[in-house]
Amino acid sequence: MQCFRSGPGELGITEIARLTGLNLSTAHRIVRALCAAQFMEQDPDNERYRLGAALLVLGQRALEHSGFGAALPILERLAETTGESTSLGIRRGDEVIVVLAAASRQRLRFDHATGAGIGLHASGMGKVLMAFSIDSPATSVRELPSLDRYTPSTITSRDELVTELEQIRQVGYAVNREERYSGVFGVAAPVLDRRGRARAAVGVQGPTVRLTGTSFDELAALVRDAANEIANTVDAG
Repeated sequence: MQCFRSGPGELGITEIARLTGLNLSTAHRIVRALCAAQFMEQDPDNERYRLGAALLVLGQRALEHSGFGAALPILERLAETTGESTSLGIRRGDEVIVVLAAASRQRLRFDHATGAGIGLHASGMGKVLMAFSIDSPATSVRELPSLDRYTPSTITSRDELVTELEQIRQVGYAVNREERYSGVFGVAAPVLDRRGRARAAVGVQGPTVRLTGTSFDELAALVRDAANEIANTVDAG
């Protein structure tokens, strides 16, 4: 199922076998078992496989048990207030995974798809998750396997990233200046637990043409208020 995290939504059995390193017969046997449990399904026309409906049920259950399902109205309100798309992300390994999103009403906008994975070092949400983790900024950066360059603005120096994470801890929010996608700015703040560690992150992202020249302190205040409200809502639940 990990084969479907990125790339095509449908894969043939030969592609699945190649991606997993399994021989064809073993891959086919496992895929058929997953189809029987509705974790995967096969298109009857082209015989290619895709993720199944049972994963939607499990994903929804996981979101409910995490407590973050109650965050969606808060994200929607933040999107309405700022005029930009908003998202909630959690850390998984060296990526931030988008678990909730609310779209801007603007025609020109930038949306994160739920389930999308973004490199921690090239995301406002990722940077606050590292800055407010149990580890120090230096340790967080040292444990990243690589700092891939996505745009000319991506931070690829570990020393520079450590310095930025330390600054983020001081001001309480992160700014993403076209570091993952050219033409997209973002601001993010941590959803903190009672020990001051980031359980998740809230982000606002939009086109550079609208956000260039924006007072990031003012936008960050709105994002931080939403993150604090989510933290209080999750704790209350």
